[in-house]
Amino acid sequence: MKESQSTLLSRREAINLLGVGAGLGLVSTLRHEAGLATASAQAAPTRVTFPKGAIIRTILKDVPPEALGTGATLFHDHVSLSSPRPYAPPSAKPVPPQWLENVDAVVEEVKAAVKDGISCIVTGGTRDLGQKPENVRRIAEQVAPAGMHIVLSDALWTQPAYPPDIPSKTEDQVAEDFLRDARTQRWGALGEVGSSPTMHQDERKVFRAVAKVHLRTALPIFTHTPHEGCKTCGREQLDIFESLGVNPRIVCIGHLSDIRDDSKAETQIAIAKRGAFVGFDTVGHSAGALARGEEQARMVLSVLEAGYEDHVLLSADGTSDAERKHNGGPGYAKVLTVFVPRLRAAGVKEATIHKILVDNPRRFLAFVPKMA
Repeated sequence: MKESQSTLLSRREAINLLGVGAGLGLVSTLRHEAGLATASAQAAPTRVTFPKGAIIRTILKDVPPEALGTGATLFHDHVSLSSPRPYAPPSAKPVPPQWLENVDAVVEEVKAAVKDGISCIVTGGTRDLGQKPENVRRIAEQVAPAGMHIVLSDALWTQPAYPPDIPSKTEDQVAEDFLRDARTQRWGALGEVGSSPTMHQDERKVFRAVAKVHLRTALPIFTHTPHEGCKTCGREQLDIFESLGVNPRIVCIGHLSDIRDDSKAETQIAIAKRGAFVGFDTVGHSAGALARGEEQARMVLSVLEAGYEDHVLLSADGTSDAERKHNGGPGYAKVLTVFVPRLRAAGVKEATIHKILVDNPRRFLAFVPKMA
């Protein structure tokens, strides 16, 4: 639903003023001047519905979408990665060990995220990024009593990290490999399947294989686009999926928060118009190359103003060692504690925030299983 022009102007003006602290001080003034309802004055969020037989597949069991409760879902994060990447050539630059290889440390951080309001994490490490399904299962077993659901996703990331046998395999062979592991490892999604700035022929093969797996299983799909920002990559990915009969409604195009040369979010809006989810999945960071909170908030507001709040998904795509709660950082919940306050400060209503954090990811993840 689109809002009045006066309200939209108030949002834009607010975002222009937002800083890490200054924007939060504007909340009460904005709510009066723009006529925006407070959380207590708003009607309860509309109840989201799901197809008969729909489930969300966690690594431990299939659950009804309602089982996630009212906590937020991080639709693309990581609880398992390894360094160096498993198929990296011997000449690759050495990489320091990942803290995500420490199961006990991850469990500690995930339990802290539950207390901050997260109830589900989709881990999209993929095999070529060194995700270890056995570690994900161990983590899930330890955090389930605290109220956390872990969804395992997998596929292949990008061509430079692929296993060496991918060039010799057909797309059907790649699809069969994915189907086998999806069954035995309990994948709940296909992702983060990625492409380079110029899509490699092997990446096209993998995207087609992922589409075929979806058509046989109904698993949802989320993608990786280059962190450098790419306005054409997401549309090219969606073209491949649609050419094979995939409904864009079950696809989320990822890393659209990394686009730097599209101030009006025309790329994200064009993807939402086609029916896909738009992934703002690098938000909440306060340091490093991904720390672009004000700019990313403007993008989200542009999509909301265009009437596509049903298509927005948020996540952070990882937590550095410095960002861990253990080290004084915001941890996995930084989407909630660092980024979402920017949206509130700009006047985004609580019902809309609830939809983005709770309802949209459940609609994305829920599917009626097919026999593969």
